[in-house]
Amino acid sequence: MSQHTDAPIAETVVQQASHWLMLHWQSSLDSQQQAGFDAWLAADAEHRRAWSRLGRLQQQLIQVPAATSLTVLRQQPELRRRHTLKLLTALLLIGGSGVVAQRTLPWREAMADLRSGTGERLQRTLDDGTRMALNSGSAVNIRYSASERRIQLLGGELLLDSGHDPANRPLIVETAAGEIQALGTRFAVHEIDGGSRVDLYAGELELRPRHAETSRLQAGQQRWFSAERNADIVPADRNAIAWNEGRLIAERMPLGQFIAELSRHRPGILRCDTAVADLPLTGVFPLADTDRVLAALQQSLPVEVQRVTRYWVTVRPRS
Repeated sequence: MSQHTDAPIAETVVQQASHWLMLHWQSSLDSQQQAGFDAWLAADAEHRRAWSRLGRLQQQLIQVPAATSLTVLRQQPELRRRHTLKLLTALLLIGGSGVVAQRTLPWREAMADLRSGTGERLQRTLDDGTRMALNSGSAVNIRYSASERRIQLLGGELLLDSGHDPANRPLIVETAAGEIQALGTRFAVHEIDGGSRVDLYAGELELRPRHAETSRLQAGQQRWFSAERNADIVPADRNAIAWNEGRLIAERMPLGQFIAELSRHRPGILRCDTAVADLPLTGVFPLADTDRVLAALQQSLPVEVQRVTRYWVTVRPRS
């Protein structure tokens, strides 16, 4: 395979290719859709490269011959198709051959002990009584041993209420940035901006970045850290875990940030036009019905919702 073929695909092309792939999965294209797809494919060599790589990657993902891969994906449940689409689009952005791709984070998430799909939130009680909640699009491995209780957060966001362990084993959350050790606590960890954001609501935590100074958090504090550095300690955001109750709370939140958060709970592509990204938004919104949330935005802000399909939506200035 050539170096050009292995190279990452531009994000805009990935979004377009993902849109067409979702339409192909839903059913056979009608004449108008087929004409649009053919025109898109012919318009640019990068479009053809993206589509070709998508075909190869989906065959590897479901491990069936090319002749039957589309049929298999159409027959899969909606949640599995959403997860498959996210895997494929992430691999297009990463680039590399199929062998290399299988070592990347999306594949680790696919093989995780516990994972939530888009729009899905999970709650579990672990063997030691620890209560764990996973936000949409999250994945963890649970590695309990005689010496420690370790939870590997592979992506997304979790909320933990640590249980009392008779053996006094340490409870550790491991992320790509480092480790978080709980000392009888309630806290949330969110993989964001290339690091881990920790909000502590009760108890105490020790943060151990892989290549930076160890620090401690007290109840009511928040800190973001990467493998190499610690950000400043700021007040914990209690609204940040409203997802555990099926809500998204905004207090003068920029619309672009709000749409980015809402997109975690909605299949397909949801974007915000930069022209309205700084509009402040305040309110409490139900995560179970993102269409209702988008309708509410049109009533409260000078914006409109443009739908190419249900899976490709843009919030833009009102005409």
